[in-house]
Amino acid sequence: MTSRTLEAPDFTRIERVSIKDQVLQQLKQYIISGVVQPGHRLPSERELAEWLGIGRTSVREALKTLEAIGLVESRVGDGTFITAQIGASIGRTIGLGLMTWGGTIVEIMEARRMIEGEAARTAAERATEDDLLAMAHALDQMEHAATFHDYLAADMQFHRLVGQATHNTIMARIVANLIDLLEEVLRETQGDQLRTSAEGKATHRAVFAAIEQHAPVAAGDAMRQHLSFASELWRAVISLGSVAQPASDDGAPQ
Repeated sequence: MTSRTLEAPDFTRIERVSIKDQVLQQLKQYIISGVVQPGHRLPSERELAEWLGIGRTSVREALKTLEAIGLVESRVGDGTFITAQIGASIGRTIGLGLMTWGGTIVEIMEARRMIEGEAARTAAERATEDDLLAMAHALDQMEHAATFHDYLAADMQFHRLVGQATHNTIMARIVANLIDLLEEVLRETQGDQLRTSAEGKATHRAVFAAIEQHAPVAAGDAMRQHLSFASELWRAVISLGSVAQPASDDGAPQ
């Protein structure tokens, strides 16, 4: 009897999903379903654990993630409450998706190139004098930052301001929450050990100059170039696994 090689069936590969991720999915659906409203208190950790049939530790970890992206807030002695912004929280839902799906810094940077390039282009068309003054102030804070974390705070604020300068509420929220997510990740890195050049600051200035001149195409191109530079930096950091050189005074470009 001859044997024959069977072709592999068209199965879908089974993915391993952690208990915490499953809890996140169920809690997210519970929150956005409208069963609970902004300002309402969630059931206690004990009740949630009993309903889900899991330990309280997994529930606690999931709630911490939800709090980190702003869907809920924990009040000592009172419990966990739905935040007031949940009704208009498109950007936060994107943030929850990234955390649940395991989004990496590189993936966040790719998303930023897609989104913030267009935001910069629109900002160049719509930015007011107040918008420009706020962006100039953030750049000045970057220039004079004494530490990496000071630089990071000013850097992230500059990008939020570009989003606000689009004068499109949805775009501003998406940009702000994407930046919030990235900032949270970067604060956990050894960013103060990065050795970088002045190129990061220079590319920020190029973005601002194009917006100030109300040059949409140049602004979009400058933002994409800036984010490509930042993405290349983080790709290098990730591939090396560690950074041995001390930081320069320039700070890491974001």
